[in-house]
Amino acid sequence: MHDIYYKIGEVSDMLGIEPYTLRYLESTLKLKIRRDERGERLYSDADLDTLRLILQLKNEKGLNTTAIKLALENLNENSDSPNASPQVYNHVDFVEIFTVARTIMQQNDEILVQNKQMQERLQELEKKMSAAEQKREEKITELIALIKYDSEDKKPGWLAKLMRK
Repeated sequence: MHDIYYKIGEVSDMLGIEPYTLRYLESTLKLKIRRDERGERLYSDADLDTLRLILQLKNEKGLNTTAIKLALENLNENSDSPNASPQVYNHVDFVEIFTVARTIMQQNDEILVQNKQMQERLQELEKKMSAAEQKREEKITELIALIKYDSEDKKPGWLAKLMRK
């Protein structure tokens, strides 16, 4: 019994996506697609199932390729064989992938919120530091003006007396 393999154009038609999208998914998700002696991609039924799952996660669940990749890596136990096809996923696997991907997305959202809060705090601190620096400059300018005024006065003032000591 021989496995049936499909070329990229056939898979593109079956899944309703462009061939460049298949190449992109293979590249970004590190899918191991079999190749013939000329280097052309040969997709198995298992590859098609995996691609359908990926498209479902992407289109129906709104996951990006990074989240899908992490979910697939978490689910897959890496095979030592270099030409191994991705495993076929059943409903339980899909639920697990979706759960992991949702957790990753929630953690990512939390990190983004924390990052925004940190940026706001940093801006607030920078404003406070700028205001403190401006007050410091004003006080220094005021002090210099007092010293100049005191030194121009014929009678030595309290500040001049203090500075002589």
